Amino acid sequence: MRKAMLVSGAALLSSAWLLATACALLPTRIGDIVREPGRFENHTVTVRGEVLSATKLPFMDQGFYVLRDATGEITVVTRGALPAEGQKKRVTGKVQSTFKVMGKSLGVVLQEGG
Repeated sequence: MRKAMLVSGAALLSSAWLLATACALLPTRIGDIVREPGRFENHTVTVRGEVLSATKLPFMDQGFYVLRDATGEITVVTRGALPAEGQKKRVTGKVQSTFKVMGKSLGVVLQEGG
């Protein structure tokens, strides 16, 4: 009886761990971030979508691109190489609801690698 309880407990813990791991791997919907930016502010999230446009900022070591999934669009700020338009991309970064570049607000952004 005791052995059966230990096996059941171990199976339950394993299932809970697998579920938590699987949920962490699923990307966050962009529409959720844009709709409720306060909920995600300064949190690291992963999103996945298609690159709509990309812009390199002159005289700066960063650029930004717009990423779209089925639920919405978000601007991604990056210091890395800019992706090509139409490219499918998975991005992990920190959500910021007040991001300005050269005095212009970009609204809710995802700071890549943040």
